[in-house]
Amino acid sequence: MEEGHALHTLRPWALVVAVLLGPSVLVWTVRLTALFAGCGPGPGRCHGMALGAGLRDTLGLAWVVSTSPMLLMGLALAATLLAFRTCRPLLGTLSLLALPIFTPMLPILAVLASRYDGCAVSTDAFGSCQLWGAGMGMSFHNAAIACDVVYSIVPYTFALAVMLGILGFCFARPKAPAPHPMAQMRHGNDLDS
Repeated sequence: MEEGHALHTLRPWALVVAVLLGPSVLVWTVRLTALFAGCGPGPGRCHGMALGAGLRDTLGLAWVVSTSPMLLMGLALAATLLAFRTCRPLLGTLSLLALPIFTPMLPILAVLASRYDGCAVSTDAFGSCQLWGAGMGMSFHNAAIACDVVYSIVPYTFALAVMLGILGFCFARPKAPAPHPMAQMRHGNDLDS
């Protein structure tokens, strides 16, 4: 019963984490599908499948959060506070340390793993890339922009995680369970003797 209650209290935190990391999981699902199908990065279709369109669309979804520093930090902070609310200060601190980094880095790594000669990725959006039967458009170039976002927010997330982590360990620790009334009575009788 206690374990079910613990999972129930973590649902809001898990929802925020799903919003942050869910699109990256979709990106890697497409990328791993191509890998397991034996399709190397290139302009041609992957065994007749247009996996490039799926990768482009999932990357577009991932970049909505990953290229917006305020949204990224706001959602990571919300995950931290929700973890603190459930008296999990370590989970909250790790959420603020890891989520703003993993959210953009997972799609960036997928783009880096999908590049090939002649497929450009730049912050200036020069060049176009065809991958597995579809044009990537800005979805590949946004990886370079997301790298800049990571470099710009890491010092702030680290400082904020340290500060909130200390506050969390002071004020959001789990409370010690109250002793059973019979144990209190037994302890009181031991003192009388």
